Amino acid sequence: MKRTKLMLSMLCTLIFSFASHSPSYAGQGSTYNHNTAPAPVFQVAEHTIKELSQNSEFADFINSRLHIMPLGPGTHSYLVHVYQGKEIAGYLIITAEQSSIEETKASQIKYLVTEYGVGTSSVFDPELLYSLGHLSRQEQSAVNSNLYEMQYTGKLSYWVIEKEEKTIYVDAGSGDVLPDNPEKLAEPLTVDGRSDWIGTSHTIQTIQQTSPLFDSSENLKWRVSTPVPIVSELMLLRKLYTSNQLIFSSSDHNMWYSGPLSISGYATWAGPGTTTVSYVRVGTDPSLIRYIPMKRLIENGEFYENIK
Repeated sequence: MKRTKLMLSMLCTLIFSFASHSPSYAGQGSTYNHNTAPAPVFQVAEHTIKELSQNSEFADFINSRLHIMPLGPGTHSYLVHVYQGKEIAGYLIITAEQSSIEETKASQIKYLVTEYGVGTSSVFDPELLYSLGHLSRQEQSAVNSNLYEMQYTGKLSYWVIEKEEKTIYVDAGSGDVLPDNPEKLAEPLTVDGRSDWIGTSHTIQTIQQTSPLFDSSENLKWRVSTPVPIVSELMLLRKLYTSNQLIFSSSDHNMWYSGPLSISGYATWAGPGTTTVSYVRVGTDPSLIRYIPMKRLIENGEFYENIK
Protein backbone atom coordinates (compact mmCIF):
# COMPACT_ATOMS: atom_id res chain seq x y z
CA MET A 1 0.00 0.00 0.00
CA LYS A 2 2.79 2.43 0.93
CA ARG A 3 4.52 1.66 -2.36
CA THR A 4 1.30 2.36 -4.29
CA LYS A 5 0.80 5.69 -2.50
CA LEU A 6 4.38 6.66 -3.22
CA MET A 7 3.98 5.93 -6.92
CA LEU A 8 0.75 7.92 -7.07
CA SER A 9 2.44 10.80 -5.29
CA MET A 10 5.31 10.80 -7.79
CA LEU A 11 2.84 10.69 -10.69
CA CYS A 12 0.95 13.69 -9.33
CA THR A 13 4.17 15.61 -8.86
CA LEU A 14 5.13 14.92 -12.47
CA ILE A 15 1.76 16.07 -13.77
CA PHE A 16 1.77 19.28 -11.76
CA SER A 17 5.35 20.07 -12.80
CA PHE A 18 3.89 21.17 -16.13
CA ALA A 19 1.58 23.70 -14.54
CA SER A 20 1.22 27.07 -16.30
CA HIS A 21 3.08 30.19 -15.27
CA SER A 22 1.93 33.56 -16.59
CA PRO A 23 4.88 35.90 -17.16
CA SER A 24 4.53 39.66 -17.35
CA TYR A 25 5.53 39.79 -21.00
CA ALA A 26 5.36 36.50 -22.87
CA GLY A 27 1.63 36.14 -22.43
CA GLN A 28 -0.96 33.99 -20.70
CA GLY A 29 -0.59 30.23 -20.67
CA SER A 30 3.21 30.09 -20.81
CA THR A 31 4.48 26.75 -19.58
CA TYR A 32 7.13 26.83 -16.87
CA ASN A 33 8.67 23.59 -15.66
CA HIS A 34 8.97 24.31 -11.91
CA ASN A 35 10.69 21.04 -10.97
CA THR A 36 13.38 21.11 -13.63
CA ALA A 37 14.06 24.76 -14.54
CA PRO A 38 15.24 27.32 -11.98
CA ALA A 39 13.34 30.60 -11.93
CA PRO A 40 16.33 32.55 -13.38
CA VAL A 41 16.05 30.48 -16.56
CA PHE A 42 12.56 31.81 -17.15
CA GLN A 43 13.67 35.36 -16.30
CA VAL A 44 16.48 35.21 -18.88
CA ALA A 45 14.07 33.78 -21.48
CA GLU A 46 11.45 36.45 -20.89
CA HIS A 47 13.99 39.28 -20.99
CA THR A 48 15.61 38.01 -24.21
CA ILE A 49 12.27 37.55 -25.95
CA LYS A 50 11.19 41.06 -24.98
CA GLU A 51 14.39 42.51 -26.43
CA LEU A 52 14.22 40.48 -29.66
CA SER A 53 10.56 41.30 -30.28
CA GLN A 54 11.53 44.93 -30.94
CA ASN A 55 12.86 43.79 -34.33
CA SER A 56 10.49 42.91 -37.17
CA GLU A 57 12.17 39.54 -37.77
CA PHE A 58 11.06 38.50 -34.27
CA ALA A 59 7.58 40.06 -34.34
CA ASP A 60 5.98 36.67 -33.57
CA PHE A 61 7.73 36.68 -30.19
CA ILE A 62 5.22 39.28 -28.97
CA ASN A 63 2.55 37.73 -26.71
CA SER A 64 4.17 34.33 -27.17
CA ARG A 65 3.89 31.19 -25.05
CA LEU A 66 6.99 29.50 -23.69
CA HIS A 67 7.77 25.87 -22.99
CA ILE A 68 10.98 25.06 -21.12
CA MET A 69 12.65 21.64 -21.22
CA PRO A 70 15.96 20.50 -19.74
CA LEU A 71 18.71 19.37 -22.09
CA GLY A 72 20.95 16.70 -20.80
CA PRO A 73 21.74 14.96 -18.68
CA GLY A 74 24.78 16.83 -17.44
CA THR A 75 24.57 19.78 -19.84
CA HIS A 76 23.22 22.36 -17.36
CA SER A 77 21.20 23.72 -20.29
CA TYR A 78 17.54 24.32 -21.10
CA LEU A 79 15.63 24.49 -24.37
CA VAL A 80 12.95 27.18 -24.59
CA HIS A 81 10.45 26.76 -27.39
CA VAL A 82 8.63 29.99 -28.25
CA TYR A 83 5.06 29.40 -29.45
CA GLN A 84 2.69 31.74 -31.23
CA GLY A 85 -0.63 29.97 -30.85
CA LYS A 86 0.06 26.31 -31.62
CA GLU A 87 2.98 27.04 -33.96
CA ILE A 88 6.66 27.32 -33.08
CA ALA A 89 7.93 30.87 -33.59
CA GLY A 90 11.50 30.32 -32.43
CA TYR A 91 13.69 29.01 -29.63
CA LEU A 92 16.38 29.83 -27.07
CA ILE A 93 19.07 27.64 -25.52
CA ILE A 94 19.99 28.79 -22.02
CA THR A 95 23.05 27.43 -20.23
CA ALA A 96 24.42 27.81 -16.73
CA GLU A 97 27.78 29.53 -16.47
CA GLN A 98 30.64 27.08 -16.80
CA SER A 99 32.63 27.95 -13.68
CA SER A 100 32.40 25.08 -11.21
CA ILE A 101 28.63 24.73 -11.26
CA GLU A 102 28.55 21.88 -8.76
CA GLU A 103 30.43 23.96 -6.19
CA THR A 104 28.46 27.16 -6.71
CA LYS A 105 25.37 27.99 -4.71
CA ALA A 106 22.19 27.88 -6.77
CA SER A 107 21.51 31.55 -6.02
CA GLN A 108 24.89 32.51 -7.52
CA ILE A 109 24.66 30.58 -10.79
CA LYS A 110 24.16 32.78 -13.85
CA TYR A 111 22.08 31.55 -16.77
CA LEU A 112 22.91 32.92 -20.22
CA VAL A 113 21.58 32.51 -23.76
CA THR A 114 24.10 30.52 -25.80
CA GLU A 115 21.99 30.37 -28.96
CA TYR A 116 18.61 31.51 -30.24
CA GLY A 117 16.59 31.29 -33.40
CA VAL A 118 13.46 32.28 -35.23
CA GLY A 119 11.15 30.45 -37.62
CA THR A 120 8.40 27.87 -37.74
CA SER A 121 10.92 25.12 -36.98
CA SER A 122 13.52 24.83 -34.24
CA VAL A 123 16.42 22.77 -33.05
CA PHE A 124 14.97 19.68 -31.38
CA ASP A 125 11.71 19.94 -33.34
CA PRO A 126 10.26 16.39 -33.31
CA GLU A 127 8.62 17.05 -36.69
CA LEU A 128 12.08 16.84 -38.25
CA LEU A 129 12.52 13.30 -36.95
CA TYR A 130 9.20 12.21 -38.44
CA SER A 131 9.66 13.94 -41.80
CA LEU A 132 13.13 12.39 -42.31
CA GLY A 133 12.04 8.94 -41.17
CA HIS A 134 14.15 8.72 -38.01
CA LEU A 135 10.92 8.03 -36.11
CA SER A 136 7.58 6.95 -37.54
CA ARG A 137 4.29 8.51 -36.54
CA GLN A 138 3.49 5.27 -34.73
CA GLU A 139 6.61 5.83 -32.63
CA GLN A 140 5.64 9.38 -31.74
CA SER A 141 5.37 8.46 -28.07
CA ALA A 142 9.06 7.57 -28.16
CA VAL A 143 9.85 11.28 -28.02
CA ASN A 144 8.82 11.19 -24.38
CA SER A 145 10.41 7.89 -23.51
CA ASN A 146 13.82 6.44 -22.70
CA LEU A 147 14.30 5.75 -26.42
CA TYR A 148 14.96 9.42 -27.02
CA GLU A 149 17.32 12.00 -25.51
CA MET A 150 18.29 15.60 -26.30
CA GLN A 151 21.95 16.50 -25.92
CA TYR A 152 23.77 19.83 -26.19
CA THR A 153 27.54 20.28 -26.10
CA GLY A 154 27.59 24.08 -26.18
CA LYS A 155 28.24 23.86 -29.91
CA LEU A 156 26.30 20.92 -31.27
CA SER A 157 22.65 20.10 -30.58
CA TYR A 158 21.80 16.48 -31.30
CA TRP A 159 19.35 13.66 -30.61
CA VAL A 160 20.29 10.28 -29.18
CA ILE A 161 17.77 7.74 -30.46
CA GLU A 162 17.59 4.11 -29.37
CA LYS A 163 15.85 2.12 -32.08
CA GLU A 164 15.87 -1.56 -33.02
CA GLU A 165 18.75 -2.23 -30.62
CA LYS A 166 20.84 0.44 -32.34
CA THR A 167 21.79 3.95 -31.28
CA ILE A 168 21.83 6.76 -33.81
CA TYR A 169 22.93 10.35 -33.33
CA VAL A 170 21.03 12.99 -35.27
CA ASP A 171 21.83 16.68 -35.72
CA ALA A 172 18.96 18.53 -34.00
CA GLY A 173 18.95 21.33 -36.55
CA SER A 174 19.47 19.64 -39.91
CA GLY A 175 18.32 16.09 -39.17
CA ASP A 176 21.55 14.63 -40.57
CA VAL A 177 22.75 11.38 -39.02
CA LEU A 178 26.09 12.00 -37.30
CA PRO A 179 28.98 9.62 -38.07
CA ASP A 180 29.53 8.56 -34.46
CA ASN A 181 28.77 9.32 -30.84
CA PRO A 182 29.90 12.95 -30.38
CA GLU A 183 31.11 12.07 -26.87
CA LYS A 184 33.81 9.91 -28.48
CA LEU A 185 34.96 12.54 -30.98
CA ALA A 186 37.46 15.33 -30.41
CA GLU A 187 35.77 18.71 -29.97
CA PRO A 188 37.18 21.92 -31.44
CA LEU A 189 38.69 24.46 -29.10
CA THR A 190 35.99 26.38 -27.25
CA VAL A 191 36.60 30.10 -27.60
CA ASP A 192 33.22 31.48 -26.59
CA GLY A 193 32.16 31.55 -22.96
CA ARG A 194 30.33 33.58 -20.36
CA SER A 195 31.56 36.91 -21.71
CA ASP A 196 30.25 36.00 -25.16
CA TRP A 197 26.68 35.08 -24.16
CA ILE A 198 23.70 37.24 -23.22
CA GLY A 199 21.63 37.52 -20.03
CA THR A 200 19.27 39.88 -18.27
CA SER A 201 21.89 42.64 -18.20
CA HIS A 202 22.08 42.77 -22.03
CA THR A 203 19.94 44.80 -24.40
CA ILE A 204 19.63 44.45 -28.15
CA GLN A 205 21.68 47.01 -30.03
CA THR A 206 21.56 45.99 -33.69
CA ILE A 207 20.04 43.23 -35.80
CA GLN A 208 21.38 43.58 -39.33
CA GLN A 209 20.50 41.39 -42.29
CA THR A 210 23.38 41.81 -44.73
CA SER A 211 21.85 39.63 -47.46
CA PRO A 212 18.91 37.40 -48.29
CA LEU A 213 19.21 33.82 -47.07
CA PHE A 214 21.29 31.61 -49.35
CA ASP A 215 22.50 28.01 -49.53
CA SER A 216 26.26 27.46 -49.67
CA SER A 217 25.73 24.10 -51.42
CA GLU A 218 24.08 25.65 -54.48
CA ASN A 219 27.35 27.09 -55.79
CA LEU A 220 30.52 25.35 -54.67
CA LYS A 221 33.04 27.74 -56.24
CA TRP A 222 33.84 29.05 -52.76
CA ARG A 223 35.36 25.66 -51.86
CA VAL A 224 38.31 26.23 -54.19
CA SER A 225 38.72 29.91 -53.33
CA THR A 226 41.11 31.47 -50.82
CA PRO A 227 39.71 31.96 -47.30
CA VAL A 228 39.13 35.53 -46.13
CA PRO A 229 41.60 36.40 -43.34
CA ILE A 230 39.38 36.99 -40.31
CA VAL A 231 40.78 36.69 -36.80
CA SER A 232 38.50 38.98 -34.78
CA GLU A 233 34.86 39.97 -34.40
CA LEU A 234 35.57 43.44 -35.75
CA MET A 235 37.12 42.02 -38.91
CA LEU A 236 34.13 39.73 -39.41
CA LEU A 237 31.64 42.57 -38.95
CA ARG A 238 33.54 44.77 -41.42
CA LYS A 239 33.70 41.97 -43.98
CA LEU A 240 29.96 41.36 -43.72
CA TYR A 241 29.37 45.00 -44.64
CA THR A 242 31.47 44.74 -47.81
CA SER A 243 30.97 41.11 -48.83
CA ASN A 244 27.32 40.63 -47.77
CA GLN A 245 27.43 36.82 -47.99
CA LEU A 246 30.02 34.81 -46.09
CA ILE A 247 30.36 31.07 -45.55
CA PHE A 248 31.94 29.50 -42.50
CA SER A 249 33.53 26.09 -42.91
CA SER A 250 35.69 24.03 -40.58
CA SER A 251 37.34 21.22 -42.49
CA ASP A 252 38.04 19.22 -39.35
CA HIS A 253 35.02 20.17 -37.25
CA ASN A 254 32.09 20.99 -39.54
CA MET A 255 29.92 18.46 -37.74
CA TRP A 256 30.20 20.43 -34.50
CA TYR A 257 28.75 23.54 -36.13
CA SER A 258 26.18 21.87 -38.42
CA GLY A 259 28.29 23.45 -41.14
CA PRO A 260 29.18 24.77 -43.59
CA LEU A 261 27.18 27.80 -42.41
CA SER A 262 25.67 30.46 -44.65
CA ILE A 263 26.05 33.80 -42.86
CA SER A 264 23.53 36.48 -43.84
CA GLY A 265 23.71 38.97 -40.99
CA TYR A 266 24.49 39.56 -37.36
CA ALA A 267 23.16 40.88 -34.06
CA THR A 268 24.98 42.90 -31.43
CA TRP A 269 23.98 43.19 -27.79
CA ALA A 270 25.05 45.89 -25.36
CA GLY A 271 26.27 44.50 -22.05
CA PRO A 272 27.33 46.01 -18.74
CA GLY A 273 29.53 49.07 -19.16
CA THR A 274 30.87 49.31 -22.69
CA THR A 275 30.91 45.59 -23.47
CA THR A 276 29.15 44.13 -26.51
CA VAL A 277 28.31 40.58 -27.57
CA SER A 278 27.89 39.60 -31.22
CA TYR A 279 25.95 36.73 -32.82
CA VAL A 280 25.95 35.70 -36.48
CA ARG A 281 22.76 34.99 -38.41
CA VAL A 282 22.94 31.62 -40.17
CA GLY A 283 20.48 29.52 -42.13
CA THR A 284 19.26 28.68 -45.62
CA ASP A 285 15.49 28.82 -45.12
CA PRO A 286 13.16 31.16 -43.17
CA SER A 287 11.73 28.17 -41.30
CA LEU A 288 14.90 28.00 -39.18
CA ILE A 289 17.26 30.94 -38.76
CA ARG A 290 19.85 30.55 -36.02
CA TYR A 291 21.85 33.17 -34.17
CA ILE A 292 25.05 31.77 -32.67
CA PRO A 293 27.95 33.51 -30.87
CA MET A 294 30.41 35.01 -33.31
CA LYS A 295 33.41 33.90 -31.27
CA ARG A 296 32.26 30.30 -31.52
CA LEU A 297 33.40 30.33 -35.14
CA ILE A 298 36.53 32.45 -35.08
CA GLU A 299 39.75 30.40 -34.72
CA ASN A 300 37.94 27.14 -35.42
CA GLY A 301 37.46 27.41 -39.16
CA GLU A 302 37.70 29.61 -42.23
CA PHE A 303 35.45 32.21 -43.82
CA TYR A 304 34.82 32.36 -47.56
CA GLU A 305 33.00 34.82 -49.80
CA ASN A 306 30.03 33.34 -51.62
CA ILE A 307 31.13 33.46 -55.27
CA LYS A 308 28.23 34.03 -57.62
